[in-house]
Amino acid sequence: MPSTYKPAEKTTNVRYTMIALTTLVAIMLYLDRVCLSILDNKIKPSLELSDDQFTNLLAAFFWAYALFQLPAGWLGDRYGPRIVLAGYLCCWSACTGMMGLATSYFGLLWLRFGCGMFEAGAYPLAAGIVRRWIPFSQRGMASGFVAVGGRLGGAIAPVLTVALAAGASDGWRRPFLIYGGVGIVIAVIFWFWYRNHPTEHPAVNAAESALIAGDTKPVSTARVGPPPWRAIVTSQALWLNSLVQFLANFAWVFIITLFPKFLTEVYKTPDETRGIMQSIPLYAGIVGMLLGGWVTDIFVRRFGLRWGRAWPIALTRIGVGCAYLVCLWVHDPWLITALLAVVALMTDMGTAPMWAFGQDIGGRHVGTIVGWANMWGNFGAAIAPWMFDQLRKSYGSDHAAGWNAVFLLCAASQILAMIAALGIDARKRLSEE
Repeated sequence: MPSTYKPAEKTTNVRYTMIALTTLVAIMLYLDRVCLSILDNKIKPSLELSDDQFTNLLAAFFWAYALFQLPAGWLGDRYGPRIVLAGYLCCWSACTGMMGLATSYFGLLWLRFGCGMFEAGAYPLAAGIVRRWIPFSQRGMASGFVAVGGRLGGAIAPVLTVALAAGASDGWRRPFLIYGGVGIVIAVIFWFWYRNHPTEHPAVNAAESALIAGDTKPVSTARVGPPPWRAIVTSQALWLNSLVQFLANFAWVFIITLFPKFLTEVYKTPDETRGIMQSIPLYAGIVGMLLGGWVTDIFVRRFGLRWGRAWPIALTRIGVGCAYLVCLWVHDPWLITALLAVVALMTDMGTAPMWAFGQDIGGRHVGTIVGWANMWGNFGAAIAPWMFDQLRKSYGSDHAAGWNAVFLLCAASQILAMIAALGIDARKRLSEE
């Protein structure tokens, strides 16, 4: 008599390709974001820009990026990442490509603002992708992998951008055109392969769907309603998380905006060496992203959800503050670079638990919640370049003293960030399914 035993269905692994694809989108996010500051000494003379105008270009991105976080997150929650994130990637890539054709300050300013507006959708929607496609116990690590894509893009951008610009007749337009074209191609690939829910993907079997759902209630395919405003504005934990993100970005953004200018003013560093130095902290950030996801998942298993999110965030703030303090007594560009690598490492170790916190409490509104906190974080990034520049200028021709004041301000901000982090509690969700 033949046996009726049937082996358990082997689980498919489509979820990993979704995280890989989202990571690729994040790489393009930072390639497009960082390339402007790298080519400052080429763009300014070409378009006859003043230092203040160029600072405005850097800040315009972050103002737009912050202001459009919440609507982008809500759009992703309501209509799903497939069409929304593909559309955003296509639009910010088009803005990046057109920056390579800009002939005036105002043209460049509005295109830079457009980049920030459309890039605002990337990370809130990525958080939704992680929640939809990854089991609860692995969300910290998955969030870290997606964030690694951003840091990888930022790390390769200085060297790659300088290499692409080399030999061009104007010295700066070619990288923008190339990055814009590649981004549009990736947007098409994302739309073709991604699905908003595992049950909608033809390559996902029942075993993988069950694994992703785990012990949690499956994510509903119905459209979500308006953001839970009352829950958002009355959540102490969410406000504290938002404050931490504001202060974390405030200190970190120095690396991708004014670090090249610091190297030029204080150490007269050549372009090629500047590119390498700016890349090193961002490579350290990649390590931090991976460690941060792994650490917060371990902390949650060992200490519970409350301290599993709060402790990794608080401890990394201490690391950032200490690294900036040591910069005050260091007078070698490579040692400064090493200390900023510690800043990036610690900052990015704290990123994964902050994203996972949004996934923990957000329910079906996870994109909105992550967008809300990320909005405040990018207000910090928008304010910082202007504040740093004004503080530096107040010291006149004593460039070293001006930059030391910037380092001290960054260090001081992390004391408040550490205190706020200790109050974060991810156990209470903002809205029920």
